[in-house]
Amino acid sequence: MTSRIRPLPDDVVNRIAAGEVVERPASVLKELLENAVDSGAESVEAHVSGPFPFSLRVTDDGCGMSREEAELAVRRHTTSKIASADDLERIGSFGFRGEALPSIASVARVSVVTRPAEERSGTELVVEGGTILSVREAGAPRGTTVTVSGLFENVPARRKFLKSERTEMSHLWEVFHGVAIPGEGISFRFIDSRGAFAYESRESALDRAKRHAGDDGQYLVPVDVSSAFFRIFGWAGLPQVSRAGAGGLWFFVNGRRFRDRGLYAAVREAYRGILPGDRLPVLYLFVTCSPREVDVNVHPAKTEVRFRYPRDLNELARYAIGGALGEAPSRAAFPFRVREERIPPGGLRPAGSPPDMSLKGVTGSPFPLLAAGAERAGELPFAERGSEATGERFFSSLVPIGQVLATYLVCEEAGGIVLVDQHAADERIVFSRLKDRFLGKRAPTQRWLDPVEVALPGVLSETDERPAVETFLARTGFSFEPAGAERIRLTGGPAALPGFDARRWWEELCESLRAQETLPKDLFDADRELWRMACHAAVRGGERVTTERARLLLAELDAAMAAHSCPHGRPVWIRISRARLDALFHRTG
Repeated sequence: MTSRIRPLPDDVVNRIAAGEVVERPASVLKELLENAVDSGAESVEAHVSGPFPFSLRVTDDGCGMSREEAELAVRRHTTSKIASADDLERIGSFGFRGEALPSIASVARVSVVTRPAEERSGTELVVEGGTILSVREAGAPRGTTVTVSGLFENVPARRKFLKSERTEMSHLWEVFHGVAIPGEGISFRFIDSRGAFAYESRESALDRAKRHAGDDGQYLVPVDVSSAFFRIFGWAGLPQVSRAGAGGLWFFVNGRRFRDRGLYAAVREAYRGILPGDRLPVLYLFVTCSPREVDVNVHPAKTEVRFRYPRDLNELARYAIGGALGEAPSRAAFPFRVREERIPPGGLRPAGSPPDMSLKGVTGSPFPLLAAGAERAGELPFAERGSEATGERFFSSLVPIGQVLATYLVCEEAGGIVLVDQHAADERIVFSRLKDRFLGKRAPTQRWLDPVEVALPGVLSETDERPAVETFLARTGFSFEPAGAERIRLTGGPAALPGFDARRWWEELCESLRAQETLPKDLFDADRELWRMACHAAVRGGERVTTERARLLLAELDAAMAAHSCPHGRPVWIRISRARLDALFHRTG
């Protein structure tokens, strides 16, 4: 009887493996670039040419391979990166050179020219369809050049699933930046038919990230915090720069770009109330931890990782971003640990050495040790309000010189002009004061000459509803007294709400609660109601603002939390640089 279960031929096995690793030209480029970095190179160049789906060539000046090593490298399950199963728990490299090459060679033609420093001549090896076609001695500089052509010619079904030439080229550029941005100490160069782009070896990861952001870089603020297991540093985008999708999110762990749903959710939470719900920020986060704290082998292409303590990382990221943006962190317990010293953010590593994956020297600001279940007594030591990367007392340093369209304040700064949306600015100021009061901080209140009597919303029984309403009103700064069954009399409110139409606000609140199918746990969505109050009380667009009022508004912005956006997520200010103005007027100097 013929067995229905049989071993697959090697060429079929290789093509299956290639399907897990090689999805598109960008997948090939990623593997080749990471191999180049792992080789200890000081310089890496990627060249894209030829007809779609392109020919790719990656050249490095790393350690190179001998003839015997080159022949082994194109066989499956050969590597220079690990020697035992224990090594899988502390991987300090991007991958296994011998893993990618046979997968690529099974669906393309691959030429490898390589020479180690200690040998006078090099080796040229050609593989196609998983078969070695030739191996010969060749003259070559120190390092390795891998050329990949004819991608998916032997698997046309795979090729038809590729996107357009433009889309695939954009993926190539994204992969290049994803490897090059954290690759400190190595110079990177990318060349295609349109031109070239390069990162110099002296550039830090932070400098590279900001240069990659282009014009958006002026709206990035620094992030840098540490905990017992992780250090997070990088750049967080202000609300002036956002995306409809996740294209602006760049996460790196130990020099490797990755995706993570938990961290993605933490970012969304950190930007809640700062960006509209349908927008995502521009964000560069570099995570450093011990290799034992992260598993990079959970995805064939190593684009996803698994952390031993994901919740700690996500909470740290949320606090870090909130602090950088000026948002007051909550007091939820988090296992911060005392740190005694800090390495400089993005400090350069020696040229040609692999990325530092250890925790040695990875420290940060001191955080108090908390007893189990204890509540933090004071604020976490994140950025002070108004002291974001735009500079200490940024708004107070602006010089108001006018108002346009009765809506925007025109201010001058050293490098250009800043436009401030007066309604968004005042809305943020009022919201910040209301939030302070709600969080239990001191905030002035005032008695009203004319109390306002209102009815309870009527969405719960009075025995449940009245305590919830009174608790919310008291925390927000309203004074009140009973006014009979299912009614309450408002006798005062926060001083931050001068001329506040309390009756109109209450009617809108009740209408909103009655329209909801599912009520919040505490009946009220506090942030949403504080936003609504702030919107009613803030200076409106269309109102004339004096210079003195403008100065006061700017000074108050420096004291507000998350002062770069209104509570709905619209930006409060934008900058037009002197260089941009000169370009508009075709001034050359």
